[in-house]
Amino acid sequence: MNFNKMKILAAFLLTVISFTAFSQDINNAGELYNEGNQALKSNEFELAIQKYEAAMDMAEKLGEEGEMIVVNAQTQIPQLYYKIGVSDYKEKKIEKAIGEFEKAIEMGEKYNDPETVSRAKETIPKLYYSQGNDFYSSDKFEDALASFSKAAEMAPDYSRAFWGLGLVYNKMDETKKMKESFEKARELAKAEGDEKMEDKIIKTAKKYLQASGAKKLQAQDWSGALVCLDASLSFDPENADNYYYISLANNGLNNWDAAVEAANRGIELSADKNVEYKAKFYYELGNALKGKGDNSNACEAFGNAKYGSFVESAEYELTQVLKCN
Repeated sequence: MNFNKMKILAAFLLTVISFTAFSQDINNAGELYNEGNQALKSNEFELAIQKYEAAMDMAEKLGEEGEMIVVNAQTQIPQLYYKIGVSDYKEKKIEKAIGEFEKAIEMGEKYNDPETVSRAKETIPKLYYSQGNDFYSSDKFEDALASFSKAAEMAPDYSRAFWGLGLVYNKMDETKKMKESFEKARELAKAEGDEKMEDKIIKTAKKYLQASGAKKLQAQDWSGALVCLDASLSFDPENADNYYYISLANNGLNNWDAAVEAANRGIELSADKNVEYKAKFYYELGNALKGKGDNSNACEAFGNAKYGSFVESAEYELTQVLKCN
């Protein structure tokens, strides 16, 4: 056999070997891809990702012939991370679920899957909100604040995130931030058309702000109480009890006119209540009028306050202090 014939034979053998190796590689890539499909059917999502990635790595080296395997594997991977995240969430593995959804976003952006990216981005703030609730229930308020803040940062139109912030700020005695958070939550719930959530926010805000004001009244922090009580009014401007507390706080500050105004507004809003309920407003009205030096009208107010738990206090003002006729 001459030299030229040997060269032709060697080239032929090399082609056969190369083709055999190529066929083996494409078959191996296809087998790995099919193993990924089987793992997916068995809900073994992490295994499926491993198989798809291995198939993709092998198929990428094969040029156009491996392109279909690459594209099909890329289509599956972002969705698989999303499914793992859902599974983790159901098992209460919130932190891990967040990581999987973030991975779904990363892979979705890399492999051009905008639908999975959008779903994951929409889901993550809800997970942070859920995580915040867990921390809040366990009295881990700093952690709850971090989770609710992350949810609000990622989804600035998510009313529940700001509602959660309001709850935490209440525990931290941050009245101004509590008010701002609840106001933002109410605004967003209204924009969402979520009337149930809006009503829940209003009731919660009113309750906590009023309770915070009452607590400060007990400590005779009159100015601090007014901050809370005025904030509470922004959520429920016709709450009669709030006006009683406001009148009490203003009397503590010697703001007689403001105390008179608040007491009278409380009486006005209590028109359908019994005399025992109204007694507290008349008692504070009497104190404010006495402070103004209007003893005649103060006597009348204390006279209307002689009911229920205010009988003795009102009687003392009438007989011992003002010496009313």
